[in-house]
Amino acid sequence: MLGKKDFHSGGYGFNFKMVEYLRSHGVEVDIIHFTTAPPGLPLKWFSASRYIFREIRRRKPGLVIVSKSYQYVTLLRLMSRFTGIPVLYLMHHLEWMDLRNKLKAFMYRMYVKWLLGMACRVWVNSRNTGEAIEGMKIPPDRIRLINPGFEKDPRPLPDRSSRHGPVRLLCVGGFSPRKAQHLLVKACTYLERGSFEIEFAGSIESEKEYVVSVLDMIREENLSDFIKVSGELAPEDLVNAYMKADILVHPASWEAFGMSILEGMWYGLPVISSDIAAIPELVRHGENGLLTPLGNAEDLAHAMNNLIRNRDLRLQMGKKSRMFAESMNDWNDTGKEFMELVLTAVRERSSE
Repeated sequence: MLGKKDFHSGGYGFNFKMVEYLRSHGVEVDIIHFTTAPPGLPLKWFSASRYIFREIRRRKPGLVIVSKSYQYVTLLRLMSRFTGIPVLYLMHHLEWMDLRNKLKAFMYRMYVKWLLGMACRVWVNSRNTGEAIEGMKIPPDRIRLINPGFEKDPRPLPDRSSRHGPVRLLCVGGFSPRKAQHLLVKACTYLERGSFEIEFAGSIESEKEYVVSVLDMIREENLSDFIKVSGELAPEDLVNAYMKADILVHPASWEAFGMSILEGMWYGLPVISSDIAAIPELVRHGENGLLTPLGNAEDLAHAMNNLIRNRDLRLQMGKKSRMFAESMNDWNDTGKEFMELVLTAVRERSSE
């Protein structure tokens, strides 16, 4: 889990939840992570790779779980056939999809394909991710789909049927070109001023140039009175944002799963999102939300306007969203399935 950042959300959040579950069920788990490595090491890929390999040889674990560590496990991959230790690889996201340079994206994909060759099992978070891994010639019987869990908050949903004033839209996710906040701002230029309010909730620290460009766009389009950029919210503040919203908008250009989509559904929100990657596995067009063509601001605005002007449709889709979220894993469900995967990987290697 060694990485340059110390996040507890997204894929990192999944990792820590699974560690917590394994430990609570009697499995001893050691973590090599940003906070446990020697100072400065995560910034030096070769030294970090050597450190990880040495630590694995020293600790002799029954299983190595690799996640968010592509540049730090090269030596482990080279020596994996000699260690005899099984490897479970976690595929949260196809990172090469974020790269605009096609050659770099191709090389990144080939490198990850090579790394996956050391795995006796590969965990994926969606059918879309699984299909992509199969497309890299990884045997299907090595791939296991387990959807991430989420907190199923027991508090009652708000009554959105009696709300008045501008319709409240919420966009959750760290600012980045892939999350496409700029596209949502562009779409707002096609909407009637005063008919809506939008809150952007997500980190503004990682992609500062992009954040500045989005903020400039908001000012240039005279949308400052209608768009609020809140930055990353504390968990309870994020829950309040979901509860206050009427619609969740997620215009991402790629999504391997979509945790914020599922969370928004739990709080009874219809979802407007891009028709791309794993998103259609959660958003059923015309049932619990609307899917729009990738990167088209006018079509996004049309979908937003459709729900802004149709309260009954919003409420109907919101109910379907909640029903769908109720059918999905909570963290305990995911933990059980993940534990089974871990034990399977250990048993199969020990029986060889």
